[in-house]
Amino acid sequence: MGAGTFEIDFEPIGKRVEVERDSTLLDAARQAGIGLASVCGGEGTCGRCRVMIMSGDVSAPVDADRRFLSQLELSSGQRLACRCHLHSDVKVQVPKASLVTDQRLQVEGASRRMQVEAAVRAFEVEMPTPTLSDLRSDLERVIDALETAYGLRKLFAEPAVIRSLSPLARRAEWKLTVYVRGREIVGFEAFGRKPMGFAVDLGTTKIAGYLVDLETGEELGAAGVMNPQIGYGEDVISRVSYVSRNENGGRELAHVVHEALNTMLGTLAEDAGVARDQIVEACLVGNTAMTHLLLELPVKQLATAPFVAAASAALDIKARDLDLDLAAGAYVYILPCVGGFVGADHVAMIIGSDLDRRPHGVIGVDIGTNTEIALLRPGVEHLTSASCASGPAFEGAHIRDGMRASTGAIEAVRIGANGVEIKTIGNAPPVGLCGSGIVDVVAELHRHHIIDQRGRLIREAAGVCKNAHGYEFVIVPAESSGTGRDIVMTQHDINEIQLAKGAIATGLETLLIATHTEPDQIEEVIVAGAFGSYLNLESALAIGLLPRLPKAKYVQVGNAAGVGAKMALLSLKERRRAQKVAGRTGYIELTMFPGFNRRFALSMLFPKDQS
Repeated sequence: MGAGTFEIDFEPIGKRVEVERDSTLLDAARQAGIGLASVCGGEGTCGRCRVMIMSGDVSAPVDADRRFLSQLELSSGQRLACRCHLHSDVKVQVPKASLVTDQRLQVEGASRRMQVEAAVRAFEVEMPTPTLSDLRSDLERVIDALETAYGLRKLFAEPAVIRSLSPLARRAEWKLTVYVRGREIVGFEAFGRKPMGFAVDLGTTKIAGYLVDLETGEELGAAGVMNPQIGYGEDVISRVSYVSRNENGGRELAHVVHEALNTMLGTLAEDAGVARDQIVEACLVGNTAMTHLLLELPVKQLATAPFVAAASAALDIKARDLDLDLAAGAYVYILPCVGGFVGADHVAMIIGSDLDRRPHGVIGVDIGTNTEIALLRPGVEHLTSASCASGPAFEGAHIRDGMRASTGAIEAVRIGANGVEIKTIGNAPPVGLCGSGIVDVVAELHRHHIIDQRGRLIREAAGVCKNAHGYEFVIVPAESSGTGRDIVMTQHDINEIQLAKGAIATGLETLLIATHTEPDQIEEVIVAGAFGSYLNLESALAIGLLPRLPKAKYVQVGNAAGVGAKMALLSLKERRRAQKVAGRTGYIELTMFPGFNRRFALSMLFPKDQS
């Protein structure tokens, strides 16, 4: 940082900005182009610009803070951005409620038709009212009615479920919907209340959730939020380190995700007109570290070789043990994982894209903060997978003007005869670059020979200039930006993208070598994930992020992991399929494979042939 300036990191937006000493956080947000709510214009009278200080030194609370925030909230780091002056570099968490605009979060994937065979079924029963001559208990009355009407035997229910039965049965005049999972009764509702399920793709950066009818398979709603754990570290290793350094770190990280899931589910249920007691099953996928953190399992061993999971088999967890507000006896089913960094989300991506059923050679790439790759050779039953630490650069992190995909983010770039042409999300004034825009910029710099094969900016090229920190390429001049500052791509930014794309390219090349697969044996490359949904494939091929395979068709499938989570929620058959996929998927630890370092170094170069 320059003398007298500080760097402010706004999460989960992923925007960083350098500001003058003693600026307020609201000043910094405005300079960064972040739409932080401030109805009063920064006078401290509306209380809308609430933020959470995660780290760094700021001014002490003032009367305006105390007017809108309790002592407990102040003690936890909450502040009003307009009253908070900066005394050091600061990392700040911005709640969704404090943002004027939301971020774009990809939750949808390619739709699938399938036969529903859910773990929980609903049975409607009508029972006689208790009398002095019929003194059976309420639960016994229900169990007898289910056996008589449906032939169900040896049913049972936990006390947590039984608690709701007596008042509900009398309110509903002994006409009930009973939700049964195997032989266990997991919930009760009034007549006609259909069973619902909740599918979740718990990503390192984003969480996608789906409310689904367990009888018809219909999706009643979908939502996406940023993973609140970002405030504790942008990548998996940072969060694992936080847990290791802090006695209650594991509980803290689990709690913020539990809260986010409950909030998401509440919104989905309210919008669909569904009662919480109707939500009787959940299915969750995520990489191994994300599911371990959710369950408060040990994670320290995930950060060191040989990167062993505490548990890899599929798990059935009571929803209440995760503080999730579902039906009293509802379960959360977590798909199996493959290895230390190839988790349940990878298995879900495979079944969600039908990668395991392809009749030809195929590669699946789920691009994110951690990128997982699966390869299926033609004529071979088993799959081979690997995980790349591609980092958060494609989410805008460590990029000077990088940000996540929200209003004003540049998502597409072309350099033409009239200079740089851009497209922003929402067609708003540009305030930064999201992942797809970052890849486009690098591809265009490469195509126009503004960078060389090693990624070095050509000093004499049009648009390249020098500042105190080195050379940079100006994408949007200050007078045309939404921040009043130039939006640029620096030499450091290009190097960050080289590291990220090099990691993915190395993973792909290593899988081909390890499985003795020739490039022309691959006929399809499936690109999955939120980032992959918006990625310009030609730009990705131009910079070597994805390989140019001679016979391959490249297909973008959206959030295939989310699709896989919904499939496992709706079908016991798909759960068995997921178990089979996990069991026949081999895992390669890239850094241990011979020649990794050399391949990684070469993969950071840009291709010579730009055609």
